[in-house]
Amino acid sequence: MQTLRFNPFNQIHKGLRALLYDTALLIQHTDFTKEQEITKVTDRVRLVNEVFAKHAHVEDNYVFPMITQFAPEIVADFEGQHQTDHELSAGLEKCLGLFAETNTFEQNLRAGNELLQAFNSFLAFNVEHMKKEETIVNGVLWQHYGDDQLLQTVRQISASMSPQESVAHCTWMLKGLAVQEIVTWYRGIQQSAPPPVFDSFCQLAEKTLTPARWGHVRKSLEVAAAC
Repeated sequence: MQTLRFNPFNQIHKGLRALLYDTALLIQHTDFTKEQEITKVTDRVRLVNEVFAKHAHVEDNYVFPMITQFAPEIVADFEGQHQTDHELSAGLEKCLGLFAETNTFEQNLRAGNELLQAFNSFLAFNVEHMKKEETIVNGVLWQHYGDDQLLQTVRQISASMSPQESVAHCTWMLKGLAVQEIVTWYRGIQQSAPPPVFDSFCQLAEKTLTPARWGHVRKSLEVAAAC
């Protein structure tokens, strides 16, 4: 049986997909005749644009340089895909701007439909884009780098984020990961970070996860700490 390699995209991509799926449902559930609901959904879509722009910037500066010398044509292709993603993000911003121009319920409903269709295009593109990164880009990374090197890159990326960016990314990773993946992630923090840092991560998990999921994580961490 082939050994399962470390996937440097796994945590962040699961978080990004959770953000995409949750936002798609939020848009579908929104009553675009109510100003409060419009504000909630437009704030969320702006968060999506910010998070995905940061993610593309990280890949352009940390991941793709690792494979440029080995597969320049792949890097060029994925940088082009990032440009497409930027254009789709601009389309979302244009849709958000429509709400500032609406004066009637009917106009808001039309703007909401425009936003839904634009977001569906954004979601479909990015889900496929992330799948390609986890197959094509990882294929090159695995040929030329060991798992320890890839893990170190992930840690460098995490260290480069501001506290606000880190909280946003970790929140959606918690929503997107399986319980055992969260346990493995948190055990690493438990073993390497100062207690106050670990406590802050636990507080975020307790706030973000359902009581049942947090209960499983907490129990596993307590068992690990006792060993």
